[in-house]
Order: sequence, then C-alpha cells, then structure tokens
Amino acid sequence: MRFLILSDIHGNIDALDAVLARSPRDSYDRLLVLGDLVGYGANPNEVVDRIFDLTPDVMIRGNHDKVATGVEGADSFNRIAAEAARWTQKALTPENRERVAALPAGPKNVDRDVEVCHGSPFDEDAYVFDEEGAERALESAHRPICFFGHTHVPVAYIQKGAALSVLHPQPGGPETTVVNVVKKHRYLINPGSIGQPRDTDPRAAYATYDSRKQRIEVRRVPYRIDLAQQRITEAGLPESLAFRLGLGR
Repeated sequence: MRFLILSDIHGNIDALDAVLARSPRDSYDRLLVLGDLVGYGANPNEVVDRIFDLTPDVMIRGNHDKVATGVEGADSFNRIAAEAARWTQKALTPENRERVAALPAGPKNVDRDVEVCHGSPFDEDAYVFDEEGAERALESAHRPICFFGHTHVPVAYIQKGAALSVLHPQPGGPETTVVNVVKKHRYLINPGSIGQPRDTDPRAAYATYDSRKQRIEVRRVPYRIDLAQQRITEAGLPESLAFRLGLGR
C-alpha cells in the first residue's frame, strides 16, 4: 500500500499544487491529511476544494481549522494567527466552512500499522518538539507508525526498545530523506508543512509511505513562493505571513 501524507497546508494553493504535481493520483493508493487546511494563506477555498476533490481516505482537523470555522475561539492564538483566522472565516464559502468545521478530531487509526493525529495521540493540539514529547506521544500511540503535524517541522522519531533516535532532514538538503521501517520499532513521523514550513527550508514538505517496501520518505518540493506572497499581500493579510514564507520560519 502506498500512502501520501499531507499536513499543514494553511491556505497555500501554490505549495499544494506543487506537491500534487510531484505526487499525481496514480502514485499513491491512500491519501492521509493531518489537518490545518486553512489559516495564514490567502486561498482557503481553493485548498479545501482541491483536497476534498481528492477524497482523502483519512482526514482530521487541525487547530486552525477549528478556529477559522468558529468551532473554537482564538484565545490560544497570537495576534497574527487570530487576524488570519478571522479573515479566513469571512473568506470561506458557507459550504467550505461547513465541510472544514465537520472534520473529525484525531487521532485516527488508518490500518493495523498506521495512525494519524494533528498534534499528538494524547492531545490533538499538543506540540511535539523534542524527545520528551515524542516519548509521551509514542506511549499513547495505538499503532507502530504514527504521522503527526502541527509543528511545521519535519522530523522522524524512531524508538528501538528503550532507545529513541531522532532524524532531522537537513534544511536546504536533498529533496528526499528516507526512513526504512523495521518491525518491532516504533515511528513518530512529522512530514512537515506544505503551506508554511518552519525549519528554515522554504520548500513545501510532505511524506510518503510504501508499506510493501517498508519505506517512508520525507520530501521537499520547491514552488512559486513569490506568487503565494503576492496573494497574501493582495488579500490584505498581515505582511509578516508573506515574508516568513521566504524564510521558511
């Protein structure tokens, strides 16, 4: 089974289209979407339409999906994120607002080996930034392979018995970082963000998993950042959201 794993698109249609061009429909069997379709970027409706047209096999909500559709308030957001969420809520069509608001919470089991969540298996809004958080997440995971998002930073935590190793794809490095899956090991994999990377690499990030080959790939794809920046500026969103795309932060 070949999986395509997308996370944290954040209304960036240019980045999403670059990823989908690199991974066309015949290159995967199942599509997993880890949340935050919207927020920050200037094309929430286009992103929602594009993703729903692909009929993901498993899709869960992110924190921006909740706030931008009124499911939750913006109390936990900083000023820029809250402003972007308000803009997004107004920009979304009624149909798309309803579709995004109805997304289920994670975690969700995909099959006997894979589960997905937005933040962590123990809390959909928790951030996993380090080994301590990863160990807690792995303790809560129900499957040997768990894909998560939320931090916008691609990383692979690999648990071998009591030992935990960490693989950080090199920012600006090769377009593909490979994780070979070994039975009895446990994996916590963040594919990174498509729409707003934060690891100092501005390329869109996503992942694939081939269960037959037992191979996970964290991939990077360049895209027209200037177009995404222009859309943000012309939409009247905070300029800092455009600026940070070029920095990958």
